[in-house]
Amino acid sequence: MNTVAKLTLEALAEYRKNPLEKYADSLYEACEKYPPPFGMFWYGEKYRQVACDPNWLANSLIENAAKEGEGSRKLWDLTSRTGMPEIADQIRHHAIDEARHARLYIAMLDIAFPDAIDDTLRATLYDLSPGYTVKDTPEPSLSSTEATVLDEIIQMNIGEIRTRIHQLLLRPVILAHCPEENCDRLTRILDSLLTDETRHIEYTARLIEEFITRGYSSFVYQTMQKRLEEFNQITLTEVGELVFDGA
Repeated sequence: MNTVAKLTLEALAEYRKNPLEKYADSLYEACEKYPPPFGMFWYGEKYRQVACDPNWLANSLIENAAKEGEGSRKLWDLTSRTGMPEIADQIRHHAIDEARHARLYIAMLDIAFPDAIDDTLRATLYDLSPGYTVKDTPEPSLSSTEATVLDEIIQMNIGEIRTRIHQLLLRPVILAHCPEENCDRLTRILDSLLTDETRHIEYTARLIEEFITRGYSSFVYQTMQKRLEEFNQITLTEVGELVFDGA
């Protein structure tokens, strides 16, 4: 089985008792047809090579914070366009998580590289997060079609899978850079992020499974493959630019 599909399905098996068989089959077929580079040995080696540079890693944490903030805003917009209230609320909570993650990446920067940024820059970086909380709800907008929402959920699912792999790659490298007395704090944040990403993969996978059972099987299989192929091309371009954003 493809490494990305295997890691993802193993994580889901630990997270939930009931397997998502239809989703699993669609992911497996997509990964077999378009093997993701972010699951290949050379990709991990390239990441470790560049992440040995503390300046690169510090800047990467900032780039990840920016990506999480951007992703949170996009999810907020999708929430406003999703005319299915139960699904919209799940996406809203995902957006809130991403807003928090943007700040967690800056917190990790402070913990792993103390004194790397001053108070003024720190405040500016924290503003990368839109700061959504559970008390916030986006203004409704014109609803997108179910197919459009499903397409975006599939893209979210693939993106969260890659983010989770990036976090697995990040963990040993950032802990190696981190002052020993700060490692416990950093580990707690890393654990929290990994749990959240697994949860995000699970809920989007569950929604995809539900759409398949409602008659969207062909659409899911075709879209999963199309979006993964596109995602792979984006990933290869980013690697050429030495970019390994988590989001």
